[in-house]
Amino acid sequence: MGVPCDWWEHTVVSEKVAALRKKLATRRAVSATERLARRTPGRTLWWWLSFVVVTASGGFIVPAVAMAFSVTEGWDGGGQFATLTLAGLFQGLVLGIGEVIALRRGPLRVPAGRWIFATTVGTGLTWIVALLPGSFARPDWSNPAVVVGMIVAVLVVILIVPISQWLILRSRVADAWRWILVMSISTALGVGALLSGIVFAAGKTTFIATLAPFVLTGWVGIILFTVVSGLGVYWMAREAYTAAETSAVLARRVANESNATTATKRAAARVGAKASPVVKNAASKVTAVAKKAGSRTVSAAKKASKGVAARTAAATAKARAKKRPGN
Repeated sequence: MGVPCDWWEHTVVSEKVAALRKKLATRRAVSATERLARRTPGRTLWWWLSFVVVTASGGFIVPAVAMAFSVTEGWDGGGQFATLTLAGLFQGLVLGIGEVIALRRGPLRVPAGRWIFATTVGTGLTWIVALLPGSFARPDWSNPAVVVGMIVAVLVVILIVPISQWLILRSRVADAWRWILVMSISTALGVGALLSGIVFAAGKTTFIATLAPFVLTGWVGIILFTVVSGLGVYWMAREAYTAAETSAVLARRVANESNATTATKRAAARVGAKASPVVKNAASKVTAVAKKAGSRTVSAAKKASKGVAARTAAATAKARAKKRPGN
């Protein structure tokens, strides 16, 4: 009995499809392995040095132009504050995108959305803290409190973005505290270069003459920031966690937070149970004292009202007696 032709063709086609799927799966596995093999610390460093410098320069040009324009046009402190804060948010957004692209080419991979959000908000807060002392008042440098406050403000400016990024990195690399150290040094170099640009631009009256020092010194600061932070990224990428290790760290963190919350609730319940009799006794005593004081007050008020009524009646009778014709 012969085999039906359509069944035979269907079987052959199914075998070919299965073989093709297996081949494609093998290629995908090989390509995924190759991609993982290419994610080396050296690749991260190359992408950081070549890409972050471009995005950092593009993000900085907006605050530089806004600063030069606001100075030459004579804007008040409020206008400069609002404009430069928005420009700082744009700078953080562009810089965060560049850093994410560079990091995701290597082993130190970070969640793109959270990283960009943290960098954007952190950079905006940096500009806010940096602009507040001089936007609405003229600092009195002879006052020691003002000097201490400015030093604290500079430290906050340097640490805001590194700390916000460290909160994301601490579950993806060993000894993530090194990120704060590396990025603080690189940020300090960039801020120092920008401050030198402000000094060089002082007294300039035209837009180009004011913008040029900002751009030149800012670009020098960006180069210093990129090189120093890139070396730090390379240093940390050598000890980056794998995806499985990151998942395990996050799972342990969630478990620890849950255990801490449960322990806190139990401790609060025990304290409440022990304290409730004492609270009840104190409340009953306070209530009794209040009732006693209230009853005394009521009786005293009644006696006072009776005395007033008696004296009023006596005075009325005396007045009537005087009005009689015979008196």
